[in-house]
Parts: sequence; C-alpha cells; structure tokens
Amino acid sequence: MPAHTPNKPDQILDAAAELFASRQFHEVRLEDIAARAHVGKGTVYTYWKSKDEVYLAMIRRGFAAVNARLDRDLPGCGTDCWSQIRIILQAVIDFAFSHPGVFRIMRSGSLTPEDPDLQHTRRLLTDRIEACLRAGVNAGQIRDTDPRLTTQYLLSFVRGAMLYPPHDLTRDSLLEHMFALLQRGIGTGDGR
Repeated sequence: MPAHTPNKPDQILDAAAELFASRQFHEVRLEDIAARAHVGKGTVYTYWKSKDEVYLAMIRRGFAAVNARLDRDLPGCGTDCWSQIRIILQAVIDFAFSHPGVFRIMRSGSLTPEDPDLQHTRRLLTDRIEACLRAGVNAGQIRDTDPRLTTQYLLSFVRGAMLYPPHDLTRDSLLEHMFALLQRGIGTGDGR
C-alpha cells in the first residue's frame, strides 16, 4: 500500500510548520513556504491570502490536533483525574514544542487571537480541561476551588515556559515539573 500523500493544504501547512519552527515569523516568506511544499506561490494563494492566514491555519490545525489527541487518549484513563491531567499536559506541551514560536507571535499581535475559528477550537480545549478538573473535584481526587482559573493557569504555564524557556528546557522536564506543581497545588495530599 502506498504511503499517505497529504492534500495540498496539509502539504503547505506541513512546510510552513517546518519553517516557522526553525525561523522567526518575519523571516519566513510565502515563497519559502511554497518552495518547501513543492508548490507554486499561486497555489498557496489558492487557499490563503497572506502569511498571517497560513500561520493562523497552522495554529488552528495544531489546536484541532490537540483536541483529536485528547479524544483518542482520554477515554483510556477512565475516571482517574491525574492520568487525564498528565495526558492533557503532554498534548499541550507537545503542541508547544512543535510550534515553538506560536506564543511569541500571538503575543506580538501579528495574529489576532480573536479569530472565531481559533477561539472555538481553543474553547473546546479549555472546556475539556475544566471538565476534567471538575470531575476530579467531584470524585475527591483533587482540591480546586476554581477549575476555570486552574485551566487558564495550566495553559499559561506552558505559554510562559515557551516564551522564556530555561536553556535546558525539554518536553519531559516541563511535563514533570508542571505535573508535580499541580499535584502539590491541587492534590489531596494522599501522594497524588
């Protein structure tokens, strides 16, 4: 069976992701994206009007992939809140490391975080995190007086670490540190 060939938009977004991961936003041109994707620049314009739109589509796709990963992985955790939190953290951290400039770009205002599609996709993620935390509170697995705020903190921890990373930051070190911090902060004191 032949290997899966991505469709043109995915091929372009894959190329863009590679470039944005290795260069600053302002250093990447649409011509660079087209060349990396092995398509003409006009093909990129068939789907998007600007580099900003390509980047925003790439971010939307990334958040959608996080949600799809959680759809796939969370059911295997059953009702164990801490297993769910670990999977959520891992998915968000993997997204951040796959798109290292995303928070810097969004903070700079180059892309508007008010994009309705991006906000919808992000809302799906935050609702899922908050639901996990609330279920953990209801099951007595965690102590959290405001799961809505904890959801935002969780995402902000990742954003802060990616904006101002220590020189030796790795996916695993960030995951383990955040997980331990959450366990000490909202854990029930029973070693979890």
